[in-house]
Amino acid sequence: MPQDKQRVTQVRGSVKELAARLVGLSGGAENIMECTHCTTRLRLRLRNSDLVDKERLNEISEVQGLFVRTGQLQIILGPEAVVKVTRQVNGLLEAAATPTPQRQEARSGFEASSSKKYGTFSLLSRLLEAVQFFSDVVVPVIPLFVGTGLLLGLLGLMGAMGWDDPGNVGFRALSLLTGSAFQLMAVLFGYHTAKRFGGTPVLGAAMGLIMTHPDFLELTGLVTEKASMRVPFMAPQFEHQGALIPTILSTLLLTFIEKGLRRRLPSWGAFPLASFISFAMAGGIAVLIIGPIAFRLGGALGGWLEQLFASSGALFGLLLGGIYSSIVIAGLHHGIQAVEAGLISNPDIGVNFLLPIWSMANVAQAGAGLAVYVGTRDTALRKVALPASITALFGITEPIVYGVNLKLGRPFLGAAAGGAVGGAYVAFHKVVSNSFGLTGIPMTAFVVQPGPMNLIHYLTGFLLALITAFCATWLLGTKQTFMHEGIAKRL
Repeated sequence: MPQDKQRVTQVRGSVKELAARLVGLSGGAENIMECTHCTTRLRLRLRNSDLVDKERLNEISEVQGLFVRTGQLQIILGPEAVVKVTRQVNGLLEAAATPTPQRQEARSGFEASSSKKYGTFSLLSRLLEAVQFFSDVVVPVIPLFVGTGLLLGLLGLMGAMGWDDPGNVGFRALSLLTGSAFQLMAVLFGYHTAKRFGGTPVLGAAMGLIMTHPDFLELTGLVTEKASMRVPFMAPQFEHQGALIPTILSTLLLTFIEKGLRRRLPSWGAFPLASFISFAMAGGIAVLIIGPIAFRLGGALGGWLEQLFASSGALFGLLLGGIYSSIVIAGLHHGIQAVEAGLISNPDIGVNFLLPIWSMANVAQAGAGLAVYVGTRDTALRKVALPASITALFGITEPIVYGVNLKLGRPFLGAAAGGAVGGAYVAFHKVVSNSFGLTGIPMTAFVVQPGPMNLIHYLTGFLLALITAFCATWLLGTKQTFMHEGIAKRL
């Protein structure tokens, strides 16, 4: 037991030391406004990106990759380390938050330099920042996405096996868990939006609850005969459960009203009156205006994508399957889940035809990584390439993308080719999913219920993407890029 305790202490110490190094090389605690994480990335929102020491960060053995964009530093640490490191970094930031004259002066200097650097944005920069915010709101909810996705996969399997009888208590219990999780997603979207913009997080959470309330569509007159006939426990994502965009817009409105009232109301009445007035005003506008407009726009977008999918077929999948990994690099891929949720919750569509295409792109990254593993003689690179490729087969691609394929360059192009071929195949055969959030091997649970041919075509596209990416990577880069010794030392 003493040895076990000593080992645990050493592990905690090493994680804390790593967190301290990351904070220091990111410009110090005063330069970090917020620290969050996704499946594999530590995400630091910075006041001044110029203070990041990229060269020394890349020298840290635990860092698998990093990039800075629109004031956010993303550090790839892998799924095992990222949660522990994030906890330690937040602890360091909290410890450094105690106000002192020296820290206040340093903070003012950071804000001044930040305003000089980011005071004038181009239209493209503003767009990227807006989409980055959208991604940041979704990232903290990823664990819930994954857990709910697995539950939906289990429900799909139960439905395929005929175990979805309304009298089945187990099925009803799992449906209740899944439906509640989808409602909680909107609550968390509202919470993080309000927190990000300086509002009251619990009021933002309440806005998310409003936008997913079962009576919302009935109150606004948006419920259709087809939707009203659907049994809730048979469709956990029914009605307005995918209300990500309406929740964010409503919470933004609430936050702006609240902050304006707090500046203008006397101090004795600012706390109760600002909360009451902002919540009543924003809530009313959300229910009567934002919700109905967003619902109809979301339906129009889903219908447009459905028509494009039906008419373009293979070309649709070819283009989207080829570029999806580039979207992942930009850190914007989580925002696509809002569109996917809208497709599933739309009673006229009810399926997700985008996820199979994204899955092909992720599988292709694994195929490219396996080509590197087979082709290289560098021991260090092989140790990274094989486990990272296996992880990508289960839907987590950051380790192989940033740790191998993107650094070597040509394997990333090979993966794009594999994603395009696989995407074209599944789009041509109209492969669909009954959920969103998971790709690769786990996604097989989502493609069973639509029918056996849907599953067969998905698995065929899976193999096509994997083999094409492997072959393309081998032809593009085996002899010229990663066959010789010592390549890992220069990455």
